[in-house]
Amino acid sequence: MFATAAAADTRTQLSQQLTDESASIDSALATVIDKLSIIDADRTKRLAAAYRTLKSQANDAMTLARRRAAARLLVRRDLDVRQLLASELTELREARARVTAEVPRVPEIVLPADLARPANGAVARKFGTFQHERSKAMLSRRGIDIEVEAKSPIIATADGTVRYAGPIRGLDKGIIIDHGSFFTVIAKLGELAVPIGVPVKRGDRVGRAARHRVYIEVRVKIGPSGLPIDPEPLFAR
Repeated sequence: MFATAAAADTRTQLSQQLTDESASIDSALATVIDKLSIIDADRTKRLAAAYRTLKSQANDAMTLARRRAAARLLVRRDLDVRQLLASELTELREARARVTAEVPRVPEIVLPADLARPANGAVARKFGTFQHERSKAMLSRRGIDIEVEAKSPIIATADGTVRYAGPIRGLDKGIIIDHGSFFTVIAKLGELAVPIGVPVKRGDRVGRAARHRVYIEVRVKIGPSGLPIDPEPLFAR
């Protein structure tokens, strides 16, 4: 099992990620609510204008017909936009509720441990936040890169079932393995050795490295889409 200090650090990271995710959702909620308020105010004005247009009379029947058609189109468009925003608001509130419900699970969740290294080699890029060399912006890395020989065989870190095998944007080819309480993402592969749906055992070959680095990400099944944790302390010593 995880060493006590490492487990405490990981749980702290998970709690912080949930807090950050809640803050992000709250910000999006505020934006959507503001947009709805503006839409409703504008829609009230448009409805009043449309009502006047529909009730108006004109000597030119063609002009009146065009005005009425335009008024109906604007009212319909406003309604469509409002429905989209209302749907987005519902989804955000549901996501917020899911995140809130996950917070009490953090102290009890089973953390992965004693994973096999997908390949031998030094860690070239570490997990967590880092500063971009050129832009100086603070970015987040959700996994680690391990130095390998090109075309090195890459193995599964634990028993599980392959849920995805194919291209991963920015990471060449990769696989996602479901291990029960967590997922692993193994990428920067040039060759895949296992198809979707196939069970794998710890140590089974799942592919070959595309070049000189392989990517590994570990996601605990908590939150709407799982939360990444640092894989490096999880490897068996």
